[in-house]
Amino acid sequence: MKQSKHILLFTLIVLFSLSVLITGNVFAAPMQQNSSLNSLQETLTSIVEKISPSVVSITGETDKPAASKQRSSVPDNDIFKNFPFPFPFPDDEGDSRSIPSESMGTGVIVRQDGYILTNDHVVGSADKVTVTLKDGRTFDGKVSRDPKGDLALIKIEAKGLTEAKLGDSDKIKAGSIVIAIGSPFGYDQTVTAGVISGIGRQAGVSVGNESRYYPNLLQTDASINPGNSGGPLINIDGEVIGINTLIRSNYAGGNIGIGFAIPSNTAKFVMNQLIATGKVTRGYLGIQPDDLSPEQRDTYGVEYGALVRTVEKDSPADKAGIQVEDIIIEINGNKIENQLKLRDAIAAVKPGTEIPITVVRNKERIVLKVTLKADPLSTSNNDSNNKESINKLGFSASNITSDVIDRYKLEPDVSGVVVTSVTARSNAAKAGVKAGMVIIRANNKTVNNIDDFNAVVKNMKSGDVLRLVIKTKERTILLNYKLD
Repeated sequence: MKQSKHILLFTLIVLFSLSVLITGNVFAAPMQQNSSLNSLQETLTSIVEKISPSVVSITGETDKPAASKQRSSVPDNDIFKNFPFPFPFPDDEGDSRSIPSESMGTGVIVRQDGYILTNDHVVGSADKVTVTLKDGRTFDGKVSRDPKGDLALIKIEAKGLTEAKLGDSDKIKAGSIVIAIGSPFGYDQTVTAGVISGIGRQAGVSVGNESRYYPNLLQTDASINPGNSGGPLINIDGEVIGINTLIRSNYAGGNIGIGFAIPSNTAKFVMNQLIATGKVTRGYLGIQPDDLSPEQRDTYGVEYGALVRTVEKDSPADKAGIQVEDIIIEINGNKIENQLKLRDAIAAVKPGTEIPITVVRNKERIVLKVTLKADPLSTSNNDSNNKESINKLGFSASNITSDVIDRYKLEPDVSGVVVTSVTARSNAAKAGVKAGMVIIRANNKTVNNIDDFNAVVKNMKSGDVLRLVIKTKERTILLNYKLD
């Protein structure tokens, strides 16, 4: 305690001395300080007043079977919690009574004609979405989703709304002042402030049967709590530079000064596609990239770039001649500094487009022509046939791609299809199917890819038995259950 007091006293003396040196007037120093503080306060309050009409509260309701008691199965280490969750957790007794489940979050108006950005985990499993404006008006919302990016767009039938401006998140640096506005624990229009603590963060999040991977996040110490998800993170120019998404927390679910937001440039990319087509497609190369260590830069004779760690068979990269240990330094004429820049550059390319990719191999530059495919994990869950299949099976699955390997920490040479999500309380969930499991056989048919799997299950109906041979990190197991 004494040490803290001494540090505080020393800080005040230093600040006072600096004021005297700058102004040359001992008596003017407090006045100068008050003027600076008042100016800062006016700046922050004016930003909040300007953007707060663009911030909305969101409620999602679903009538899926839920438990009488709700609990989290998330371990205490490295938690990213966002309770209330948009899906229920079973209690120890396995009570399966059907009671309404509700999720709460925040959104930000991005167009005057009623488009609102938020997180997919806020509204993705909801049967009904209600949006409440700052002035108290409520509207039913129609949702378009991007599950891979954990973003969603809500459309409400309202005109003359106050839209927020999306800024350039690439210009944000650690130390930049930011403001968060949202509805933590249901307290709408709550304002907190802090700084950007870090950029380019990555996180893998598993809650129950849901799993997501975030390759690029902004970290902030602005207080973000349950209910802030989907709300704006704002710079001192009043622009939205992030969508608040995650917190690292303890079992209490409260803020400990480590929050994360999806960058606004990522949100723009998703928003524009959802408005234009109702779905999101991303380019797909078929490699697993990695950042270069200082030692690797010396070894490969490069100053920057992304190291190719794996190449998937028959992928666009494989067909173009990209090899393991190539260093990708340029895509379409744009410099690639690291694996994050590579991911963003590839995702932004329209599938089917041929692009030049420059690699360094044996310390020589080589230009290769690559025709990208559509990322199999980037399609939105808005397709009715897709929903019908998921409802019947009780889970969704995809091909094993480089992103899947990263997300679930799979072996690079694994074959089959991976379970990406499981419907809570479904027969599949009860049988033990979990996200991250790899299906290698279905009804005694070998499964090498999603086409093989779909061929087995496409004609199955409710009540039919599905036999799955599943490979996990520890063992190979057989699971049987009747389709819902």
